Order: sequence, then structure tokens, then C-alpha cells
Amino acid sequence: MSREGAPSKQPSSQPAAGTPIWVWVVYAFGILAAAIFTFSALFTLGALVLSNDVPVGTDISAPAIVLWGGLIVAAVVTWLVRRRQRR
Repeated sequence: MSREGAPSKQPSSQPAAGTPIWVWVVYAFGILAAAIFTFSALFTLGALVLSNDVPVGTDISAPAIVLWGGLIVAAVVTWLVRRRQRR
């Protein structure tokens, strides 16, 4: 009796299908950071435009810009690297 057509009992060495969880975490933090940047800029712009008689000051936090900007950059780089690997 021939066993040539029988499937192998050894486990497959192929990687699991789908996107790894760490990629989704990086994407989520990048989207959160982009939303915070966007809403902060829009809120500040709205305050500057709508406050004709009251002076509006801005207090920019350098560590916050580095943190949120770094998360945005990490998400964009991850997306670009994964996109390039698919080709």
C-alpha cells in the first residue's frame, strides 16, 4: 500500500497567518497620537480665532511632542516596512 499521497504528520514550519498583535498595538498608539495632535491643534486654532478680546497663550510641552511624535513615526514606519514587504 502506497503512502505517497498521505499528509505529513510533522508540524508546519510556516508562520501563522494574519497580522501580529504588536503591529496592531503600534498602529493603535499611532492613530491615538495623531488624533491628539490634530484635536490639540484644532482646539488651539479655534481658541485663537474665536477669542477676539481675550489674549490666548499656548504652552507647548517638548516631552509630549517627542512622545506623541515618536508614536506617529513608529506607526508610519511600521506601515511602510510592512507594505514594502508585501511587494
